Amino acid sequence: MRQRSELESGQSADIKALIHFANALLQASSAGDAKRLIDPMLAQLCAMTEIELHPEYFGDTEASITPFGKAVSLTTAAQCAEDPERGRVFIQGIYQAIQDKLALNPGRAVRILYAGTGPFAWLLLPLLPLFSASQVQVTLLDIHQASLDKVAKLIKHFQLADRVGEFVCADASLWQPESEQTFDLIVSETMKHLLQQEPQVQIFSHLQAYLGAGGSLIPESIELDAWLDIKGKDLTYLGPLFRLDLPNARLLAQGERSIFAGSLLLPDFHPQAVTLKFTTQVRVYAEHGLAENQSQLTLPQYKKSLWLKPLSRVSFSYQQGEYPDVKFEYIEQNMALVASDDLSCLGIYHLQRLWQKIQLRKRGESFTELANEWHLDKALLDLCGMGLEPGMKVLYQYDNPQEFINAIRQITKLTAADIDGINQHLRDLSQGTVPTQVSLLHPSKVLSDAQLAFWQREGYLVVPQVLSAEQCAQAREFIWQQLDANEQEPATWYQSHAFMQKIMLQLFRHPQLDANRQEPKIRQVFEQLWQRTDLVMTTDRVSFNPPETKTWHFPGPDMHWDMPLQLPVKFATQGLIYLSDTSAEQGAFCCVPGFHLKIEEWLRSQNKSDIELQQQDWSRWPVKPIAARAGDLIIWHHALPHGASPNLAKLPRMVQYINMYPL
Repeated sequence: MRQRSELESGQSADIKALIHFANALLQASSAGDAKRLIDPMLAQLCAMTEIELHPEYFGDTEASITPFGKAVSLTTAAQCAEDPERGRVFIQGIYQAIQDKLALNPGRAVRILYAGTGPFAWLLLPLLPLFSASQVQVTLLDIHQASLDKVAKLIKHFQLADRVGEFVCADASLWQPESEQTFDLIVSETMKHLLQQEPQVQIFSHLQAYLGAGGSLIPESIELDAWLDIKGKDLTYLGPLFRLDLPNARLLAQGERSIFAGSLLLPDFHPQAVTLKFTTQVRVYAEHGLAENQSQLTLPQYKKSLWLKPLSRVSFSYQQGEYPDVKFEYIEQNMALVASDDLSCLGIYHLQRLWQKIQLRKRGESFTELANEWHLDKALLDLCGMGLEPGMKVLYQYDNPQEFINAIRQITKLTAADIDGINQHLRDLSQGTVPTQVSLLHPSKVLSDAQLAFWQREGYLVVPQVLSAEQCAQAREFIWQQLDANEQEPATWYQSHAFMQKIMLQLFRHPQLDANRQEPKIRQVFEQLWQRTDLVMTTDRVSFNPPETKTWHFPGPDMHWDMPLQLPVKFATQGLIYLSDTSAEQGAFCCVPGFHLKIEEWLRSQNKSDIELQQQDWSRWPVKPIAARAGDLIIWHHALPHGASPNLAKLPRMVQYINMYPL
């Protein structure tokens, strides 16, 4: 019911607006309702006090660091009023507390101490016009005189001076009232979630001594709780951390610190990365409270990716000082790195070890790898058909072993026969032996002597028609679909997508792309150039290079090497398949022919770092664009500097990258 004030009659429009605001806010039932009321009132108070709520450059430099926490600046305190549910619940709770105290002692004013007023005395100012001076008497306290000056200006403007007994500039955790003054309500909202940083605990433990008989602290209680989040399971409640209320404030004032510390027993669970979650609940008064996520005060906090030992204890202690906080200690689960022949992850050789290595890296822990283990890691991901980039993404994404297994099973869809073949390859690689099912001496001969001579001389080769026109068309259709673009509508070619990296598209797996990789002729070409048959096919991405326009320009990659620019230079290949007919000016692949024969001498003549060597004036190099037809394979020695080029034609260039390397 609307509370009538004796000030309503004959008062200014501003006072009537404040009374209307207070009555409306007392009736509000949601944060949305509160926000619609608070925003215009807050703007009015800022105008009256000449406060810029969000300065362009603001670092809270006017805050004060006390022995028991940070006392926020005038501006930060003003910004707290923007939290609508906090304001609604506190103001409604304080209003009910005043009414209850008046009901108990109808002939005496309720004595209120508001510690930490900020510039608006936000939690109490709207309520003062609803009560007479004979009903409420307030002491307003803040550590910053500038804030008190703003409050005093508002109190005068709204003609509320008879309700304010005193303005006090002091540290609330140290202040002592004169004589034997006591209060019926002590209001202080000097806190953050998890009671961090600010001095709420010390303020209440100190000021509780000045409560009269039957007096109350506002908020009545602040509860901190701990939870365990195990992926795939319900959130497990571990127990309370600390409660700040009147009984505990009195215990703290008596020197009892044991209530600050304790330990929580963890349940039994399968060893994996888990999350500790900490919540804050605020009971302002009676049924008026703030639950998780309802306010900035009750945002949860997390400690993620913890390898906690099942059935161990998490110890905690609330520590006061210049930065109050809850400190935690826990026992982490040691992860014993398994050998590559551990088949517990889908029966695949080395997969469990690779997943464990990623977990250890994420935890910042060191471990010992075999001499060729990175080669083994890469081969595993390619043999499983995931590819290096997508495979590493999945490895880093899943901390839960079962979720990781499910993801691998969904991505790869490997049969038992596939896994047997993968395992044999990986065992051979790990042991440094020649694969038993292949010969390294007799690769297929699909390249002519002339082609081989060109390869030896130029360091690259165009192999015609490794894919059919139909295969290229189907691959192009997949790319168009992913781009949500139409080949006939150039305006649709330039939309941005999350999977785009310059002209590279992070699209690795599709039935047509997979089928293209399995074309026998592609393998035969690589085998003949490598002169061995124990080669692994990469699972690589595709590329889309549209024509340049006035608003879209070729973003790269420009000319570069994808190899360490150091001696000795080992033999390796790189490759791509044009999926569209590509002329020399159509964003064609470019390289410096023959440089593989010169690179070692060139490197010996340089005295620069790898990064500096990549920064060349390519206009002075004999860069050649390579035109070819859809379905043609371009393969090059990785010592050739290479790159794409600006598309000056009318149609996009589409490419599928492809390569092979030996076990």
